[in-house]
Amino acid sequence: MFKFYIVLLLTSLNVFSQTKFTSVKYNYSFIIPDGWHVKDQIYNPDVDAKIVDGKGNSFIVSIKTFPTATKLTAKQQMESTTNQEMEEQFNAVYGTAKVIKRGSVYVGLKECYYIHLLTPFQDGLQLYHKEFYYSEGYRILSIDACSIEMYLDETTPAFAIMIDTFKFSNLKNNEVKQ
Repeated sequence: MFKFYIVLLLTSLNVFSQTKFTSVKYNYSFIIPDGWHVKDQIYNPDVDAKIVDGKGNSFIVSIKTFPTATKLTAKQQMESTTNQEMEEQFNAVYGTAKVIKRGSVYVGLKECYYIHLLTPFQDGLQLYHKEFYYSEGYRILSIDACSIEMYLDETTPAFAIMIDTFKFSNLKNNEVKQ
């Protein structure tokens, strides 16, 4: 039992020594693990944050505004979709996608729908995406924790730090700062 408390204390100290990312546009934040850094140049206007490790792995937060005729949450919209239907939608973006698992989980005290999928990369390698979706009003927040498959064991603890420390406020009431 004593060893458990030591491990917990060391883990807590390690998290506090790491960098905190706070969004410039939206009211959310998370801890960036050691060895990861904020990407300076982002070319997609929907991407609010891109955290990278220099090996091709990334943690991307996107917020999109979209017209919708439904008041269903992202979870409600996605949970009734079959894996095959999801793969067909992702194929339009990635070429070939394979859904590994999906379900719901809480991130930052909000219920998100998650999808883990494999997509092609380069030189026969694949990317393993751990995607999380949350919607409120006309906005959807998506997090894509993306790892080259051979680095999955190495990136999983880093992604866990970012997901476990992710905090955001009500996106519907949060206006974009000019």
